[in-house]
Amino acid sequence: MISERRSSTRFTAAAVAVAGGLIALAPAVAEASPALTAPTVPAEIAVPAGNHVSARYDAVGFQVYECAAAGTWTLHAPKARLSSRGDIGVHFGGVDAGLPAGPYWQSFRDQSRVHGGGAVSSPSREGAVPLLRLTGLDSTGSGVFTDVTYIHRLNTMGGVAPTTPCDPADKSFKNVYYSATYYFYKKD
Repeated sequence: MISERRSSTRFTAAAVAVAGGLIALAPAVAEASPALTAPTVPAEIAVPAGNHVSARYDAVGFQVYECAAAGTWTLHAPKARLSSRGDIGVHFGGVDAGLPAGPYWQSFRDQSRVHGGGAVSSPSREGAVPLLRLTGLDSTGSGVFTDVTYIHRLNTMGGVAPTTPCDPADKSFKNVYYSATYYFYKKD
C-alpha cells in the first residue's frame, strides 16, 4: 500500500504541474467582481466589512483521507477542479505539491495562486463537509488569486470522512467525492 500512497502523491504533484502547463489551452472565464454579490452565510463565517467578492467558482473533486495511527480517517488534502463555464483552475493541498501545508487554489489562466489557512467552520447539510471561511495567507503571481483576503467554501455536498475503521499499517488513502462553491474576496 505504500506504493499506492507514493503514486497518489506523484499523481497529484504531476496534476498540479500539468495544470500550470495548460494555461494557453484552458478556457478561462472569471466572474468579475462588479457582477458578484456576497453570499448570505452564518454569522460565524462572515467576511469582515471592507472586502468584496472578486471571483466565484464551482469545484468538483475529492476530499482525500488517509488512515491515521488511531485507525481513523483524517483529511490528507483536497483534489478538485474549479470551473465557471469551463475549467479555470485547480484546488489542491500543499502537502501533495511540495508547498507548505494547507489548501491552495491555482488559476490555469494566469498561474496566480492563493494559500488558505485559519479555517473557521459552520455546519452544512447532513452528509456534507462543513462550510468554511479561510484567510488568504499568501499569494503568488499576478491575476485572479493575487491579494485574496478571504475564501468561502459554500454549497457543499459530500466529502465527509469514512466512518469505517482503517488499518494504519496500510498507509492507504480514500477519495471521497465532493462539490462546493468557492467565493474569493479582496480588500475594497
